[in-house]
Amino acid sequence: MRLLITGSRSYTALEMARHFNRAGCDVYVADCVKYPVCKGSNTVTQSFILPSPRENYRGFIDGLIQIIQQYRIDLLMPSSEEIFFIAGSLDKLRKYCRVFCDPFEKLNRLHNKWEFSRLTGSCRVKTPATILLQSPEDLKPFEGSAEKYVFKPVYGRFAARNLFGPDPSQIRQIQPGPHDPWLAQEYIQGGEYCSYHLAMDGEIKAHACYRPAYRMGRASGYYFHPVEHEEIAQFAAEIAQKLQFTGHLAFDFIETPAGSLYVLECNPRTTSGLHFLSQEELVSPFLPGEQAVPRRHAMEKPKMIGYAMMLNPFYHGVTGIRRWARDFGNADDVLFDRRDQRVLIYHFLSLLETLYVSFSKRISVKDAATSNIEWDGEKI
Repeated sequence: MRLLITGSRSYTALEMARHFNRAGCDVYVADCVKYPVCKGSNTVTQSFILPSPRENYRGFIDGLIQIIQQYRIDLLMPSSEEIFFIAGSLDKLRKYCRVFCDPFEKLNRLHNKWEFSRLTGSCRVKTPATILLQSPEDLKPFEGSAEKYVFKPVYGRFAARNLFGPDPSQIRQIQPGPHDPWLAQEYIQGGEYCSYHLAMDGEIKAHACYRPAYRMGRASGYYFHPVEHEEIAQFAAEIAQKLQFTGHLAFDFIETPAGSLYVLECNPRTTSGLHFLSQEELVSPFLPGEQAVPRRHAMEKPKMIGYAMMLNPFYHGVTGIRRWARDFGNADDVLFDRRDQRVLIYHFLSLLETLYVSFSKRISVKDAATSNIEWDGEKI
């Protein structure tokens, strides 16, 4: 099988490239940055640069079709938010190869936090009480009770703009509008869980659940501890069956001390849980006549982004160094592989490229990492 993975800057794309290549597939990768980490992997046959789908949508799709035709690609596998742009031209792309994603309308129903909160209304696990904010006037009822809510944009990622129990001055900074709607969501506190699921035709084919043990403030985690959580697995199966979904499914949850589970949002793309899938689990569902059986991951070793761990040995304070060292030694790095060491060079180049974009466009490093593939509700 010949596979084309897009969003090849992502660590999950690298994980997929390694697994598919070692299962005997020819792996091609593409992105709209010069130095994606996958470009340095010896598991990749060839790497391509495409136009940014956000800035040149037609050029992005035409570039994909050219690669698919020229290299006789069998399967197109999105990994990051470029999946929304691929879904927008799904009928066109399906004429040339199999595409692992569902139509745009279905992805939007999951990515749009307001629509997702409505979708879970009849599910076993629900979102916290959620109110749609479409104008500054909609904020007035919260002036005396904002500390009970989390305010977040309908479209967003990495909790970049989220406000948790904000004070009045922070509330005034929110400017909801038709092109940037927000939500006020009941502030639930408790233990955090994340999950990743690979779904086909409404059935979960592979599954992983984990806790983000180390994270950058309230944003993305970089140390992932595997756990078993049957209620989360059942919820994912319920959503997949309800939508007859094919593609990546990922969820964020909060479990209260009393044991009540709430789902906060859905990402219909790959997330760090994919690092816990074995080669067989990831690859088998795409092979003729093969079906992977989801297995438990609680006994797996934790996974980490090693360089991020090394940057903050005082995560638990000065007295927590021993705990940090123990956790660091117990985990596997998602980047480093003795069989694939050139990746580290390209990862360094990728970080430099992200820093350049951040300084040149005067945006945060976090925004610079994904700004040219993000989709925030704009018309495609």
